[in-house]
Amino acid sequence: MVRCYLHVSLLALGLAACDGIIAAPPPAPVEVPLPKPSACTPGEVKPGPAPIRRMTRFEYDNTIRDLLGDDTHPAAEFGAEEEALGFNNNAQALSTSSALVDKHFAAASGIAARLTSNLGRLTWYSCAPATQGDRVCAEQFLKAFGARAYRRPLTAEEEAELFAIYDRGATIGGLDGTTPLTPFVAGLRLAVESVLISPDFLYRVELPAPSPDAGVPVRLDSHALASRLSYLLWASQPDEALKLAADKGELSTPEQVRAAARRMLLDPRARAVVSEFHQQWLDFDRIANVGKAASVYPRWSTAHAGSMHAETRAFVEHVVFDGEGTYDALLTAPYTFVDARLAELYGLPAPMGGAAMNKVPLDPKQRGGLLTQGSLLTLNAHSNQTSPVHRGKLVREAFLCEVLAAPPPEVMITVPEPNPNSTARERFREHSDNAACSACHRLMDPLGFGFESFDGIGVHRDTEANLPIDASGHIYGTDVAGPFTGVPGLAKKLSLSAQARRCYVKQWFRFAHGRGEQAADACTLERLEKSFTEDGRDVKKLLEEITQSDAFLYAGGAP
Repeated sequence: MVRCYLHVSLLALGLAACDGIIAAPPPAPVEVPLPKPSACTPGEVKPGPAPIRRMTRFEYDNTIRDLLGDDTHPAAEFGAEEEALGFNNNAQALSTSSALVDKHFAAASGIAARLTSNLGRLTWYSCAPATQGDRVCAEQFLKAFGARAYRRPLTAEEEAELFAIYDRGATIGGLDGTTPLTPFVAGLRLAVESVLISPDFLYRVELPAPSPDAGVPVRLDSHALASRLSYLLWASQPDEALKLAADKGELSTPEQVRAAARRMLLDPRARAVVSEFHQQWLDFDRIANVGKAASVYPRWSTAHAGSMHAETRAFVEHVVFDGEGTYDALLTAPYTFVDARLAELYGLPAPMGGAAMNKVPLDPKQRGGLLTQGSLLTLNAHSNQTSPVHRGKLVREAFLCEVLAAPPPEVMITVPEPNPNSTARERFREHSDNAACSACHRLMDPLGFGFESFDGIGVHRDTEANLPIDASGHIYGTDVAGPFTGVPGLAKKLSLSAQARRCYVKQWFRFAHGRGEQAADACTLERLEKSFTEDGRDVKKLLEEITQSDAFLYAGGAP
């Protein structure tokens, strides 16, 4: 049996065997790449598939909040979504079980009860049953509510069905605890429940009318585009302005869609979505479940985990919306956000505000950007020591979009025990000494060794086991291959990497469309990558450009 401390084979780079030495790999031949032919044909529209997606918990709670003013987070009871390609909104992974259906029913019942106890909080509804009549007010409410919940105008048949459900509820009646409901309230509750458990509410059905030409892409109508815009940028339903624009057909051109996107990016809800994307992309919400060996890291606590999580979300939000706005700044900005607890851990001056997250400058030789934040450093370490393998793997998978396969079955995965007389670089030297491991690990370990200036809880250090830290690293097999020193050096390389920029665009594409990229998306991705580079890697402009792509504006056609 071959023994590796943490062997991961990189099939994506075509490695058929593990033979090589980390310390002295053979020089790679220098090749001048041929120009890549464009995937775009002038005038051709290729949107790729448009799957019907169930709302995630994040989207459900946001939608209920914006639709009905209910901020009780009912989706917390639904259970976590399955993830695919790093995100929890992938259409193929969002299965629906009988248990989830039961939870949807229970949530709908609770929401309807809270709503009908205080209809006055709705800004879009005003009717007095006592003077205007129960049926008149019910019809007025259900027409407005149904169109908002379904994110499109109701058909005459759907209106008639809702009125019939209201009538049935008003006749049957009901109880609020032991208090009988009025016919008006009982009817509305039943009708509201029926809408909230309808597939037209729970699923994002953003499809065009059937095309007379099979396989020909069709431009989405204004209501479908309003829904795509609102769930991309707000993870919620369209607001009144977007709904009105859709009703008037004022989302019929790319320019109108872009103008709507620009307005929406100014709304605080866009900040939450951008933070959510980065949280899922880098998976740093898992910090809440991290445990560390108290004997090694006595300063660690779950409170630090919460502070680190808040740090990364605050940093991302600031960079994108208040700071430089660029992908480069996400990687290299010489500042972060800390509370008093995190400042003490990092060895920074205590910020003003104590418990609040405050912006503080950093020594750019030590820290800067996402890769030096405690959330990522702590997650990608063992409970009792650092992990060059995990940290290198993070860069390969998340920032370079390389596919890391599971180790073969004959490989035994073990981790070297901490040794008070050696550094992690020395303990993990087995990977370079063992011919069965070295060629695969040379793609991760040299990357991970560059993180060794940070311990297993993200504290900067100059020594380990009273030995000086060697934070030199090397990145192989990329467009920025070569040596670097420390995480700031690696971050600078990644900010210059076209491969890393393509990866970031690809991650946003997957998140925006709830699916992986396919052959039909080659032109869309090419155009997004080109505009992202030309726009100075501006993240908000990237989101604008996503709304201008074939995959966003059209549906139908061959995948």
